[in-house]
Amino acid sequence: MLPKNKQTTCKFCRFVKGKSQTHANGLPFLTLHRTRHSIAFQSEDLPQGKDAHILVIPKAHYPELTNMPPEVLHDVIDHVQLAARIITKTHGGCNVLLNNGKSAGQYVFHAHFHIIPRDAKDHIEIERWKRVAINRKKFLALHEKLKKQFQHVSVRPKSLKTKNRK
Repeated sequence: MLPKNKQTTCKFCRFVKGKSQTHANGLPFLTLHRTRHSIAFQSEDLPQGKDAHILVIPKAHYPELTNMPPEVLHDVIDHVQLAARIITKTHGGCNVLLNNGKSAGQYVFHAHFHIIPRDAKDHIEIERWKRVAINRKKFLALHEKLKKQFQHVSVRPKSLKTKNRK
């Protein structure tokens, strides 16, 4: 988490603390739903032809998914699931998107999930990377490499381990 003085510069922290009442374009910040650790609200950025785009954020400041303690993460994920259920009542489906880190396109460094409504032939292009063919040998080698990485990484971030020992 950021120190309190740093949280005042985060646009989502300002929403959570009631220090900002409007999005950058002047539209009001309105909470759709709250849980113990998270808030869901309507994004100001609507995909063309859609009537919704929900963001779910933790109330406390965590720059990325990997910084959230398990209790907060579980609450946020449950909240994302609820928002997805609501979106899919009136749409064919939804994309759940998290840009985790600058290289992934994150530009608001307060972890947040996008729940974007989807319908057949809506022409929204979220997955736009070029796919490469991979043979069985390379696929299995990659699998083994990733499997080893899972064995050597803790589920809890290091910063949380040291914090809890004090």
